[in-house]
Amino acid sequence: MERSTFSVLFYVKRSKPLKNGDVPVYLRITVNSKGAEISLKRSINPKLWDTTRNKAKGNSDEANQLNDYLNSVRGQIYDHHKQMQESGRTITAKMLRNAFLGLGEKQWTLKELFTEHNKNMAMLVGKEYSPLTLQRFDAALKHLCIFMKTNYHNEDLPLTEVNNKFITGFEFYLKTTASCQHNSAMKHIKALKKVIRIALANDYIRKDPFYNYRITQKQVDRGYLSEQELRTLHTKELSIERIAVVRDLFLFQCYTGLAYKDLANLQESNIQIGIDGRRWIYTHRAKTDVPCHIPLLPMAEDILNRYQNHPCRSIAGTLLPVPSNQKMNAYLKEVADLCGIKKSLHTHLARHTYATTVTLSNGIPMETVSKLLGHRKLQTTQVYAKVLDEKISQEMEVLRVKFG
Repeated sequence: MERSTFSVLFYVKRSKPLKNGDVPVYLRITVNSKGAEISLKRSINPKLWDTTRNKAKGNSDEANQLNDYLNSVRGQIYDHHKQMQESGRTITAKMLRNAFLGLGEKQWTLKELFTEHNKNMAMLVGKEYSPLTLQRFDAALKHLCIFMKTNYHNEDLPLTEVNNKFITGFEFYLKTTASCQHNSAMKHIKALKKVIRIALANDYIRKDPFYNYRITQKQVDRGYLSEQELRTLHTKELSIERIAVVRDLFLFQCYTGLAYKDLANLQESNIQIGIDGRRWIYTHRAKTDVPCHIPLLPMAEDILNRYQNHPCRSIAGTLLPVPSNQKMNAYLKEVADLCGIKKSLHTHLARHTYATTVTLSNGIPMETVSKLLGHRKLQTTQVYAKVLDEKISQEMEVLRVKFG
């Protein structure tokens, strides 16, 4: 960490002479190359100012009084600096200036700054952030308040008390008391880190408490349906209408890769003629606002046609009758039971299935799949879409023939 620098300098502003010809005396405080100046409400004949020693020349009463005052000011600034150092507070030139002038510098607390951040984020939902992102930061703040109350007997703490011990303690709380899985705990830690970066950028704190802390992610084995399981879902006769509808919606996701929110928002305007003269889905992901252009496969076309006269089109303006995410996932459990599928069906499993069974295993390049899923980074796609053993086996068979 770089050493902090601090200096106090007195000077006169010759460019702003008073009516009597004197020039005003100023103080400049500099901390880490950033300065703040103060008018000391004193003046002097410019000929009597020593620019080398930054003080009044001679031993006249006027010179002695001014120099005594300057020494007093210097002592006060150094006292404020020492007090801030001993209390562990961040030190800036502006803070020292305000302390000298008797102006209070707001000392932010963790809950205050986190709440302020979330309020600002709420005003940008739909513009820069999704509702889910705000929900995640609100959840992180709620966990922080419980953690501080449990471990520090207070729902709020000064930012200066957030250190490595605090962060590791918060991680332990998330994984034990809050029963969060590792990756979920890391999402809350990331939210805290973002707020801490705001504090550092605004000089609310001096040291980065995350300096020796590493946020890690564990590789998750994301499930998907096999081609046989997809076929079972498609051919199974389901007599209960709500179950049959949810099965169709799930299959539509499997053949388009749409996330639940994008499925629920799908409207007629999203269906357009693509470059190949066929129907495509043109939309923006609700989560990231990244554009998605998805060619409709025959199975997806059939499902859309099946619901072209459904009341949802006139009532809600959507193409498909999508229930709440909670209901859909609950009904999918019934679908799995009726179809004899042992895997836990949920809306995001369909997205994984599109990435693996429908696209990658059929030779669609990873880069193309990334575009279809609306990912910003190829690395994200690599988490969702795993190359199937069957695909590897097929490719190796080509090598066997070549080298056999």
